[in-house]
Amino acid sequence: MELHLIRRTRWGFTLVELMIVVVILSILAGIVISSYTRYTKRSKTAEAVGNIRAIYQGQMTYSQRSIELGTGQRFASAATYTPDNNPGSSKYPARPTLWTNDPQWTAIGFSLDQPHYYAYASYTSGSGEGAYFYSRAIGDLDGDDNESTFSITGTVINGEIQRDPMIVTRELE
Repeated sequence: MELHLIRRTRWGFTLVELMIVVVILSILAGIVISSYTRYTKRSKTAEAVGNIRAIYQGQMTYSQRSIELGTGQRFASAATYTPDNNPGSSKYPARPTLWTNDPQWTAIGFSLDQPHYYAYASYTSGSGEGAYFYSRAIGDLDGDDNESTFSITGTVINGEIQRDPMIVTRELE
C-alpha cells in the first residue's frame, strides 16, 4: 500500500500575526495623530507671533510720529481686547471695520481683514522716560478654556525704545 502525503498550501495569516500588525498600526497611528495635532496648533500660533510683531512695529511708527509732531503721547493705547469675545477653538470671523473704526488701532496701523484665532490688545503707560507699551495676543486653540498668550513690551530707556523678548505662555495649550 502506497501512502501519499497530501501537501496543503497555507494561504493567509494566523490570528496572532494579524494582532501584531494591528498593534503596530495602532502605535503608528497614535504617533502620527499627536504629531499632526501639534503641527496644526503650531501653525496657528504663527498668526499671533506675526501680529504681535506688526503691533510692535506700529507702536514704533506711532512713537516716531508723536515725537515729530510733539503730541506728548508716546504710544497709542488699544487697551481692550479686540475682538472682545472668545470663539473657543474656532476662528473669529473677519470683521475689518472692528479694527478700522477704532481710532487707537488705526493710530497703530493694525487691522485684520481675515478670520483669526487670537484677540489683541496693546496697553500703554506714561509719555516720557520709562513710558512703555505692552501688546498681547490671547487665544484658545482647542476650546478647553486654557488660553495661550503671546506678549511683547517696548520701554523708553534713554530716549530709545527697548524691546523685551516675546513672552509665550502655553503656546500649544
